[in-house]
Amino acid sequence: MDPANGGDADEVHAPERPVDRFRRGAVGSVVAAGLLGLRDALEGRPEREEVTIVSEAPEHEPAPIDVQLDLDHPERSVAVVRPATPPETPPPGS
Repeated sequence: MDPANGGDADEVHAPERPVDRFRRGAVGSVVAAGLLGLRDALEGRPEREEVTIVSEAPEHEPAPIDVQLDLDHPERSVAVVRPATPPETPPPGS
């Protein structure tokens, strides 16, 4: 029906093509996946652009003990022990 004559706009459809039924069906999905796999095998996977997300990390105090081990060269291993910071004391008279 024509929308101008009181018909619904949803009722106006283009005739369905046989290819459209093949695209939406299970057989079409299987064939498409197979062809994509064949393309990947013959040409290699297409390169994807990697997305880099950069954000600022919150600052924190370094840990009191920091150990860096070098398993290939144990003489290069380092252990750093920092003095503990005393907890903040409230000012007198509060």
